[in-house]
Amino acid sequence: MNLAFYESLASVEDRWTGSRGTVPWNFYQRPELTGEYVVEADGTISLPLLGRFPVRGLPPADVEAIILPSYESLVGRKGFVTIVKIEHQPVYITGPVRNPGSFRYVDGMTVLHAVAQAGGMAAKSIEPWQSVEITRQIERLKAELADLKRLASRTEVLRAKRDSVQVASIGAPVLGPDPDAQRLLDDETWQRQLVTTSKDAQSSAYAKSVANAQADLDLRQARVGNYDATIRVRQDRLESIEKLAKNKLVTSIELTRAQSELTESEDRKQQAVIDVESAKQRLAMAKQDVERDRIERKIEIEKSAADAERGLSTALKTTESDLEIFRSMVSSNDSAGVEFEVVRPGPNGVIVEPATEETVLQPGDLIKVH
Repeated sequence: MNLAFYESLASVEDRWTGSRGTVPWNFYQRPELTGEYVVEADGTISLPLLGRFPVRGLPPADVEAIILPSYESLVGRKGFVTIVKIEHQPVYITGPVRNPGSFRYVDGMTVLHAVAQAGGMAAKSIEPWQSVEITRQIERLKAELADLKRLASRTEVLRAKRDSVQVASIGAPVLGPDPDAQRLLDDETWQRQLVTTSKDAQSSAYAKSVANAQADLDLRQARVGNYDATIRVRQDRLESIEKLAKNKLVTSIELTRAQSELTESEDRKQQAVIDVESAKQRLAMAKQDVERDRIERKIEIEKSAADAERGLSTALKTTESDLEIFRSMVSSNDSAGVEFEVVRPGPNGVIVEPATEETVLQPGDLIKVH
């Protein structure tokens, strides 16, 4: 299903000053969370930073309602979630049918419907044109194998980045002893490093802004302390001059000057206090930028890793389907009867069970025709 996440955004004045303005709240989309999510075999979807949510059998409004509280808690603002589009996984059919492959799933679909969409049962003997198709299928499998290696490398690099481990420690078991494995891992690591370098520069700029804002705040707070000392000195001086003025030992001009100097120092301190508050706000904003950058980077790596894992899973399923097609092309089957098996993902693993033409299918089922 395609989910779209939106976040409320106040006016600029409300956002930075905290005053109650009259400008209405607006919403903007969060692209780092918006996207396509797959319902897993256990009926849940996994959203980066939000967790897992059970959605199987729920209407769209209920799905949106159970996700929204976690999303608002994450971003700290009001928002809403909407389901843009729902698509079922296709069903797959392999074996001696005319057009093996994947087909769109519809509610109530049976094995017989899938066989009909595949063009019915194929002739058991290999026709001359099938020899050409077998050659094409071999080339297709070679290309798919190369894509699988590349996707496996990308997945392992992103997993390593997400889990903060060394790529070499988890890459070898996935890619196996293939001599190209390390080269592929190195290529994907280098490409990821380019992305990381760019983001590190941005993060460094945010961190520098925090350091500058903190230094500015420290300087302005020190000025307030200096003004306090100056005010105490001028208060003592004014008191002394007032005593002398009572005894007519100083002129009124000197008394007025002392009062003016004290007032000037107090005004400057007041301005310094205002400057300190402004500096605190700038420091808080800079820290918010750092935290937002950290969250966005975490969301990006989580989403990239999830996309890579989903792409690898899809490529594996496609390759397995094409491999079954290839086997059906080159195998000879003299059996007069036709048997069906349904391979269905379940919460505890894959389930393989016999089927008939009337067996009702579920999204993602693989039908094996024997």
